[in-house]
Amino acid sequence: MLRRSLPELAIQWVKDADPQHTIQATPTAKGIRIDVYARDDQERTYTVEMQMVNEHNLPFRMREYQELMDQEILNSGDDYDKLANYPTYVIFFCNFDYYRRGLARYQFEFRDKWHPEIAAGDLRTLVVFNTKAKDYQYAAEIRPFLDMIRGTIDTKDKFIAAVDAEVQEIRADKQREARFMKEQIELRRQLRKSREAERNENILSMIKALEKRGMVTSEIVATIADMQSISQAEAQKYYDQLVVAS
Repeated sequence: MLRRSLPELAIQWVKDADPQHTIQATPTAKGIRIDVYARDDQERTYTVEMQMVNEHNLPFRMREYQELMDQEILNSGDDYDKLANYPTYVIFFCNFDYYRRGLARYQFEFRDKWHPEIAAGDLRTLVVFNTKAKDYQYAAEIRPFLDMIRGTIDTKDKFIAAVDAEVQEIRADKQREARFMKEQIELRRQLRKSREAERNENILSMIKALEKRGMVTSEIVATIADMQSISQAEAQKYYDQLVVAS
């Protein structure tokens, strides 16, 4: 019987998987809760996330995850050479095509801009799987799992059948499902609160920067509306609330 979430099953080969792992570099720094944080027998470290809704900030989420992974590996006093023993992989399973190329798998490494054959050699890899793909050239083996995220169950695939059986068991266990739903609601509430606070902080910083440039209130509000893709009325509310609060 399987007792793992979908992200855990996606990396079942690891020796140490920690679901809902929390990383926070310092007490005052922004922390992140990862669906799965894992390390295999070759010390390769993975973070795996399910992203069902496009928040239009995927590259920056990956950037933050990568930075915090490195900070968790390095202890105070460690030499940077320690990172050479810990290749890192930030992996996102997305129910949308962020890069709009129709690819099932996007994989990024750091290379020279003018000579891409020269790799930076920092052992960092970013992988984005796309359930809306049309081209599975580099992700054929994982297609059944991507289809499952999208809602199509291939019961002929043993792995998918096992996962589906676990999902059905959870749904059949009303008490377990109720606990699960309660946890998910609380996580979403905390996430919304965190994102709202982060957005307010970003907008306030923008307001201060625009004021330093000598912009008047109407210009600042118009700029906020344009950059945040909201109405000027909403932008004015942000301006009034944040300026008063600050």
